[in-house]
Amino acid sequence: MLRLLEIEQKYLQGNIPVNVLKNLDFKIDKPKNIGIIGPSGSGKTSLLNIIGLIEKPKSGKYFFNNLDCLDLSNLRKTEFRKKNIGYIFQNNQLLEDFNVQENVALPLILNGENYNKACDKAMNFLRLFGLEKRMTFKPGVLSGGEQQRVAVARAMIKKPSVLLADEPTGSLDDNTAEIVFKYITDLSKKNNTLTIIATHNTKFIKKLDICFKINEGKLIEI
Repeated sequence: MLRLLEIEQKYLQGNIPVNVLKNLDFKIDKPKNIGIIGPSGSGKTSLLNIIGLIEKPKSGKYFFNNLDCLDLSNLRKTEFRKKNIGYIFQNNQLLEDFNVQENVALPLILNGENYNKACDKAMNFLRLFGLEKRMTFKPGVLSGGEQQRVAVARAMIKKPSVLLADEPTGSLDDNTAEIVFKYITDLSKKNNTLTIIATHNTKFIKKLDICFKINEGKLIEI
């Protein structure tokens, strides 16, 4: 399903090159809920961005269902992301110009869905998250937990093949984090989605199918 081979990623800090990922291999054959842990700066976000085709590694190969993803043109990478990838950010990145319903409908609209049909689907989907009374609100008036539930709904409404969650509960209190985490993992299993969650929260690890730690630029199963 998803295979990374000898991925290397490095950045410049001033004039000094810093290797973040070093000959990293990662292979997943079927949808699972997967955790990636490691301290800040260890490469968790870089790894998610490479899988999501947001950034390109310095070297290595990335295959998704035998498709050579790093060989795609920029246009085809964009199309691949729209069709296959859902992304949840720590700071949610909701669009303040749109209400909750429109934010959730946006991925469907970008994939060519009729506006009214997309909004109808968003309305029904938001009921699963207990947000039916917030649909006409702008994101800025919601609580942090409500905003992150909207972000989860937006990422998952198109039933992506791969869901990438970068510290999705990092800014939430413990109780709200538990609720948001359960939404992510339960819906991922229901939709048969490969979900990769980068987190500092080690108590969530036992609730995932498998977990890896980034150590010296490589993934180690724990």
